[in-house]
Amino acid sequence: MDSTDEFNFNETKLSLETLGLEPEAIALQTLDGFLMILSADGDVTYISENVSEYLGISQIDIMGQPIWDYSHQCDHDELREALNGRHHSPSELLNGVANSDCRPMENRDFFLRLKCTLTSRGRSVNIKSASYKVLHVTGHIACKDKEGQRQLVAIARPLPHPANIEVPLGSSTFLTQHTLSMKFSYVDDMMLSLLGYQPSDLLGKSLYDCHHGSDAEHLMATFKHGK
Repeated sequence: MDSTDEFNFNETKLSLETLGLEPEAIALQTLDGFLMILSADGDVTYISENVSEYLGISQIDIMGQPIWDYSHQCDHDELREALNGRHHSPSELLNGVANSDCRPMENRDFFLRLKCTLTSRGRSVNIKSASYKVLHVTGHIACKDKEGQRQLVAIARPLPHPANIEVPLGSSTFLTQHTLSMKFSYVDDMMLSLLGYQPSDLLGKSLYDCHHGSDAEHLMATFKHGK
């Protein structure tokens, strides 16, 4: 950054502060989520202050703590793989993970359930009574120093509840609703023109009776991420 760029940056920052706006706060507001940095062994080395808006947990409470204490245990294997590229045993994590194989800018994209103390009414509950919120985590691996210490730099964005999503459907899209056993409970009229089924043909029938066998693995993976 040359002197002119530095002057323009400082001038812009000063103008924002005059309006009572912090540049860092503006950047976080555009993310629709919060920033977090995790070490290779899962310690939260940094998390942005606005994490409390999404999880109800303050920045100071989670900073320096192991992410394992806040994430769903069923997501731990996938999270370890995202941090290190392979699974590590508990003894490896306790003794410290070898970081000599750090490859910067490796992209990461996965779903993670973290504890949330916010209720649907906006109230806060005790951490022991917390539920889990599904987050879409996207970021990359960075090398912290010359020794190649790995860390994950990522943005975590909460997935909106399906009841709050209003999606305009195109002419090649149909909408269905299902029971917990995946039986069709609603089928819109577009199904007839697109796939040739009358809604009455599918109501009460299981989705598992309709999909191709080769798609079973992908379908199960989709359900796993949507929990």
